[in-house]
Amino acid sequence: MSTRTAPLRPDTRAPAPTQAKRAAANVGPVYARWLGDARRALLGWAGGIVAVCLLYLPLFPSMRDTGLLGDKLEAMPKDMLDGFGMDIATTSTGWGYAHQMVFGMLGLLLLLLLVLGIGQGARMIAGDEEAGALELTLAHATTRRAVLTARLAALVTIVAAMTALVIVVVAALNGPSELQLTAAGLMAEGAALGMLVLTHALVAFAVGAVTGRRAWALAAASIVGVLGWFAHTMGAKLADWVPGLSPFHWAYGEVPLHTGLDAGGLAALGTACVVLVSASYLGFARRDLRA
Repeated sequence: MSTRTAPLRPDTRAPAPTQAKRAAANVGPVYARWLGDARRALLGWAGGIVAVCLLYLPLFPSMRDTGLLGDKLEAMPKDMLDGFGMDIATTSTGWGYAHQMVFGMLGLLLLLLLVLGIGQGARMIAGDEEAGALELTLAHATTRRAVLTARLAALVTIVAAMTALVIVVVAALNGPSELQLTAAGLMAEGAALGMLVLTHALVAFAVGAVTGRRAWALAAASIVGVLGWFAHTMGAKLADWVPGLSPFHWAYGEVPLHTGLDAGGLAALGTACVVLVSASYLGFARRDLRA
């Protein structure tokens, strides 16, 4: 006898007023449950983020004074420096060092945040669906829209909290590490970092919500990240307009840590986030869930 379960039908019927109120009331518990279940893992990620900052930033004075950030970098192949997004002319400055070591790919912190955001985005709908947990959640007095809203809120909370942690740690190390960063620059760079990570996390979330496939969600967000990074760092060698296609360029093209808030870049990232959230709601409400 077959044990295969028929797919769940799309949630096309509008809930009755009382049902809608009960579903809306369940957004908070679903949101809190996700964060509660993930709290230990998130503490580990937070520890890793703090460790990377402590590893790199205090080294700046000694590396600057011994010439490791100037003349000796010029001996390295230019293509390799471009691939890491390094700029020799600015690396010996406090903001240039912090931008490349903490907020860029060179110091691994940006990579850690992207892995965390993409992983959470892929798990929240697609991962839960593949594990059979999403069906159990929807069996309670809630709707797909309420669950999606709660998970989106949890994703934004995680990205915002980790970004805030980075800013706090960098601000605490600013004086001892002789970086001479301004508060306005640090806040602008933090906003760009948070929106950049959120954009990639929402790519994974949207693909997972539309397809129900965690592997597809991870692959899509990873491809966007890799292509975006190389378009930002090396795309100008192909054509001047290529870097403008990259979310990394929207975030860091104007180096907000040095120049301040980049409203145009943040608007581009915000528009991408709105499109991805809209695609998540439309795709998740119209498809059958795999049970």
